[in-house]
Amino acid sequence: MGGSSLRSFIKDVRGAKTVAEERAIVTKASAKIRTKLRDDHLPLEKRRNNIQKLLYLYILGEKTHFGQVECINLIASEEFANKRLGYLAAMLLLDESQDLLTLLTNLLNNDLNHPNRCVVSLALTTLGFLSSSELARDLYPDVENILNTSKDPFLVKKALQCVAKLVMTDCSLLEILQPPQLLSLLNNRSICTHGVLLGIAKVLQAVFASLSMLRKREELTVDTNGILKQLLGAVPELLDLLQNLNVKNFEPEYDIQGICDPFLQCELLYTLRLFFQVCFEFKITEIEQYSNKFNDLLTQIATNTDSSKNCGQAILYEATRTIFSLNLNQASRVLGINILAQFLSGKDNNTKYVALSTLLKVVPQEPVAVQRHRKFISRCLRDPDISIRSRALELAFAILNDVTMVELTEQLVEFLKNASDDDRSLIVYTVEYLVRAFETHTSVDEKWKLETLIMVLKLVGNVINAETISNLLIFINNASCAQERCELIAGMLKLTLDDSERSEISEHNTGWNLVTIWCVGEYGGEILENKSDAKISERSLTKYLIDQHAASDRNDNKMVHYLLTAALKLSAHINDAGCNESLRQILVSRSKDADLMLQSKSVQYEIIFRQPLKVKKTILESMPKFEKKIDVETQKISPTATQSTASQRESSDLLDLLGEKQEPQPVLSPTDLLADIFGTNGTNGKPSNDKRVSGVNTPALKIPTDSTKIHESDAIECYITLKSCNDGTAQMELYLKAKTNLQNLQTFCAVPRTQKLTLSQIQPSNALIPNQIARQSLKIVGSGKLKLRIKLNFITDGNNNTDQFDHKFDQTL
Repeated sequence: MGGSSLRSFIKDVRGAKTVAEERAIVTKASAKIRTKLRDDHLPLEKRRNNIQKLLYLYILGEKTHFGQVECINLIASEEFANKRLGYLAAMLLLDESQDLLTLLTNLLNNDLNHPNRCVVSLALTTLGFLSSSELARDLYPDVENILNTSKDPFLVKKALQCVAKLVMTDCSLLEILQPPQLLSLLNNRSICTHGVLLGIAKVLQAVFASLSMLRKREELTVDTNGILKQLLGAVPELLDLLQNLNVKNFEPEYDIQGICDPFLQCELLYTLRLFFQVCFEFKITEIEQYSNKFNDLLTQIATNTDSSKNCGQAILYEATRTIFSLNLNQASRVLGINILAQFLSGKDNNTKYVALSTLLKVVPQEPVAVQRHRKFISRCLRDPDISIRSRALELAFAILNDVTMVELTEQLVEFLKNASDDDRSLIVYTVEYLVRAFETHTSVDEKWKLETLIMVLKLVGNVINAETISNLLIFINNASCAQERCELIAGMLKLTLDDSERSEISEHNTGWNLVTIWCVGEYGGEILENKSDAKISERSLTKYLIDQHAASDRNDNKMVHYLLTAALKLSAHINDAGCNESLRQILVSRSKDADLMLQSKSVQYEIIFRQPLKVKKTILESMPKFEKKIDVETQKISPTATQSTASQRESSDLLDLLGEKQEPQPVLSPTDLLADIFGTNGTNGKPSNDKRVSGVNTPALKIPTDSTKIHESDAIECYITLKSCNDGTAQMELYLKAKTNLQNLQTFCAVPRTQKLTLSQIQPSNALIPNQIARQSLKIVGSGKLKLRIKLNFITDGNNNTDQFDHKFDQTL
């Protein structure tokens, strides 16, 4: 096996009929390769053959560490075939942390000065791929020498790509970077080919990314203004180049589907976007002289580029991202949104998904323009792809306001009608945020809202979770017109009690049953007094509760809790002695229940049941209106805080920076409508410390003495206090102290994917004066190391500002 060819080895592995047979072949081959590589007298041809097999083992996921030194030996060979294989093996089998990289320094130094351009190319590729900080500092002069002396566009391209990698690896190289060198290459038409231009763009991107990174880390030691001002000379060249590429000219070498060099166009757009962003960040005002030309060029690109081709869509997408990243004028932003709407009207799912995600991010900047394309968004709700439907739902709620409420709600209800069991998570999301939207937008007819919610409950009540049901009950309870509410509840009861109409409701519709039972107990007296329907009587309501109690699952404690409370409350409005006795039997039946909570409630309710009618009615009077806590999820769909719609998306972007994928965040628990009057509910009777929405002025906040300062900039100071950390839950308070006038203060937080984060509203306001303090509560649930990435957006003196920082706690969940 050790002396066979690579082709034979691969054939043997693939020909194995069982996992055990394949394992035996691989183990045997690995042992033979290890033995052969120890033979100092092994011919180079056989040595190459064994390294090739070793690379195949690497692809299979086997251990290959024993071949690392042999890679170095092959690189040291004078034969090109050996060097090529050695460099390939080194890039795969080694990494930046290996001590063996120090052995590569001299070899790479020699090959970077080799007369053969192919050898130099291999060395540049490997250096860029494997570079550590030490290698980057040691060999950067050699790479720079290639840029200064070589007239070969192939080597210059490779050297530029390598410089970009080295600068990203070690930002201190910015101190010796020569911006005039890049400008001379850009102006040298004889050497500035397609590949060289791509290399220059990569170097500029690396420079801008490194400067931003150093600024965030507060480690800037280089002359930032000097570097950027020298590089400003490249802007007119890049703009002219981009304009020429966008003109209808035919270059067959780089033409794709009639579009000239789309790869270079995308890279130039991205580079110019970073250029403007970094100059604005470092307050380099000279860049503003190119703003109008860049704006006109973006308009030209957006107008002339063919959106029916994939490469054209890539260019248009990059142009749209640039428009919104630089927050250009309204006409440009509307043009960008129209481009994204064209993407939505296409057939390609990837393009539609990208368009929906981008529109979701730009809603805060141009909400009206996005709302004009509601028909395309609604069409995506019916797309077979679940990821498209999910993004479309998020976008629908992002643009939902008083104007679009009725139209979008009809589309959402239609979506729920056609939803399948596979859409369970989307159904829960839709109903949850629809209830919250109805609570937030008060100008729309309340009766229509109630009718819509009842329709939704009828359609998908079996899927709705307990928290959403509680929110729905709160909405019903807080209805301003009691007469309309009673009429709608009577309609629900008629549908439930009438045998001919009951078939419209699934017997497994738990949500419908819970809401109906609660309404019988809470509003049964009002409905009986109104006598709105002959089928609704004392006997029919009592029979309904008895039937539900008999049909309830012994393990469904929530349903039983609702039944007990409804039976007790209804008894205060029943005059029929037989019905009263039947309701009492429901209460008594749980007096010896195995569940201590049900047993306690049953006994206590029976005591209340025996009280005089006047006392009982006083105790069991109708629920007052509930005041709900406003959390970050409520803000997300608020018409007065549409920028909060992007909060979750921004947080997702922060997680991307952490290398994590965001999971859906849990909402804060709403008030339980069946809160036991004896304090036996889930809160154990403890008074809530959560601040409610009220007209009372919030007293001035003070930063606790045990707080830790985690960030400070020219505009704001940040402190954090860890209140508690146990049982997989951490509670903390974030304090923000303004140094100057701040408006529209927003916080975006990210945690690792093993944790879930809940944010409260910023108190007392998101507009602060100097030395004023704001507070925000954070709750993290999960496991793993406790760490945060926080991004602050705020406006000072009319300028948008962003601060981003990380903080790690000593505690672990």
